[in-house]
Amino acid sequence: MEKYKYKMGKRKLCVSLLAACALMACTSTQENDGSISVVKDADNHEITVCDVSKVKDTLTIPLSEWVESCKLVRFENSDTALFKFWWPIITDNYIGIRPRKGNFKLFNHDGKFLCDVGRVGNGPGEYAGTLNSEAIDENNKVIYLANFFNSSKILKYNMDGTFAGEIEIGEPLNKPKLTLHEDGSLSLIHLYFKQMNSILGAHISKDGTVSTFKPSESSTVFSEGEWMSFDHETWCYNNVPGMKMMFTYCDTLFSYNREKNQLEPEFALKGIPVEEQTYYIFNPLPHKYLTEIISKGTLITDMEKQKSYYVHLVNDFFGGLPLPGPYFTNGWFFAMYEPVQLMEKIERRLSESSCTEKDKEVLNKLLDSLDEDDNNVMFIGKLK
Repeated sequence: MEKYKYKMGKRKLCVSLLAACALMACTSTQENDGSISVVKDADNHEITVCDVSKVKDTLTIPLSEWVESCKLVRFENSDTALFKFWWPIITDNYIGIRPRKGNFKLFNHDGKFLCDVGRVGNGPGEYAGTLNSEAIDENNKVIYLANFFNSSKILKYNMDGTFAGEIEIGEPLNKPKLTLHEDGSLSLIHLYFKQMNSILGAHISKDGTVSTFKPSESSTVFSEGEWMSFDHETWCYNNVPGMKMMFTYCDTLFSYNREKNQLEPEFALKGIPVEEQTYYIFNPLPHKYLTEIISKGTLITDMEKQKSYYVHLVNDFFGGLPLPGPYFTNGWFFAMYEPVQLMEKIERRLSESSCTEKDKEVLNKLLDSLDEDDNNVMFIGKLK
């Protein structure tokens, strides 16, 4: 059998997994709806596969099925606390905000502004414009930030935002993503460009020792990726232990094996009709895989229930508000709004026939508490 390779092409989904499914025996440990199977590649890695053509159901699911609780965070209105949102990181006690431009900001769960972490600039401990990833290590009281591109360093800060040092990786990184492990070590991955890079990623031990890793010789997803550009992304959401990542237009979710210092395939899709092919984003959650299929919807492959379905998530903690995304990162659900955006969504929900009297009571109380001139607000909830 020809060696299984993970391929992707410009604006084209890879098809290697489809061939692998035809050639490899599929196994399943229990009854399922026929959408889930397991295949093994030539290196004996098990890959969970969802056959999209067999997914028929669309379910409306309350947020309470997936998160322990939900609260609305109202971010402080002081001038130093204001931000233009891009992406958050949420931990047990902190919320870090990576803005589109400007300094990385640290808040607590009540929305109180704590500090700017570093600042934009070209001096020691400063970052040149846009950041691309972050990690907050509460146990060891440090924050890590990674530049968008053209820096070979991961910046390290104290919890008061002051500069604590930097970690040299060895070559400029392109859209790097960071994963913090329970032992305080870090892993990172970035876009690999054949003509300019020698490493695909690195592992950084708690004491700062850096171990880099290169693309696998058996994987053409990187070695033939000359077409890859900064229009592409590296996706890594850190909702489950270990580093799970993918690249835009690749059909495979990879898991980083720290012992072997390499990426291994874990999850993929098949069965998307050629005329519907688009790109999609994998986001592993506890006991399930979430796949955002652009222009089609949110697909859940539920490993406990052994079934797959499309999902509409509603915030039953707050009057059944429909939720965007859905968005999950670092083990937390979030939904960020400018106050006027949330006010509009509440008013639309209030006008729906499915809005109960109890929902209306909750929503009207929330609506009365919002001011369109305030800083952003955000729903958060920890994943079960």
